[in-house]
Amino acid sequence: METKFSTRLPVPTFRFLGVNGTERVLPAEPPAPAALSGTGIQRLDITADAAFTVTGGQTVIMDIHAEQAYLQTHLQADANEKIRLVQIFHGDCVCSRLTADLADHAAAELVQIYLHGTDTVSDTEIRMNGRKSALTANIGYLADGDSRLDLNLNVIQSGKKSVSDIDVQGVLRERAQKIFRGTIDFRQGAAGASGAEHEDVLLTDPEVVNKTVPVILCAEEDVAGTHGATAGQLDARVIFYLQSRGIPEPEIRELIAQTKLGGVIRQIGDAETERAVWRLLGREDADEPVTEE
Repeated sequence: METKFSTRLPVPTFRFLGVNGTERVLPAEPPAPAALSGTGIQRLDITADAAFTVTGGQTVIMDIHAEQAYLQTHLQADANEKIRLVQIFHGDCVCSRLTADLADHAAAELVQIYLHGTDTVSDTEIRMNGRKSALTANIGYLADGDSRLDLNLNVIQSGKKSVSDIDVQGVLRERAQKIFRGTIDFRQGAAGASGAEHEDVLLTDPEVVNKTVPVILCAEEDVAGTHGATAGQLDARVIFYLQSRGIPEPEIRELIAQTKLGGVIRQIGDAETERAVWRLLGREDADEPVTEE
């Protein structure tokens, strides 16, 4: 039975901009969610449709490398609990929906890395209902070839003194296309809350298409929110300098891309997974990762 998967900007803008949302038709609904509970680290190898509900104070690491898959994940962090979720996307056509509910003093740490996917759509909604709940999100991506990457992140803060911090680092190459919608939504009752989001993307080729939509919505007076996005190109002086040291330009481009994503990779916090991601980026000496100046 077919099912529709869609992402939507919470407050639509002009249609001609092409950023209000996207839709995919999937061949089937996801399976019933499997429960993941306990403490420690759980590693999941995902090659087909899957659904999970994550509870308790634990770290879940998902290696997502399906040719085609529909992934649903829900995080339930009760009072004083902390959940870490690491998702590594390097499949072809993947649709992912992530939801989370954070109670009083609960925390969620999210690390998402997207590499080389042909058509990846990711929809994330974090509901920060609890007082002093906290979200840290580190997102990195490398899109190349004819890749299409659609990222939608909606953080709803209704808990008093809740705190969110979102950092996105990306590289677009060749003819890749990317949309990132990042919304922080301060609801009534979120007095004293704060939220920050920023995206920094490197555009290495003139044919890439980059669309970024940072949004802050506010229905509460006593809040602090910041958002922004920067996009830059390769510095010709850096390329010239490195070429003068005998490094071929293709290798220079790879090194710069790896450096760009290095900060996000280090947030994974698991040496085995970090080495695997460096290898996906072409570093055989994965035990000695690139460091960012």
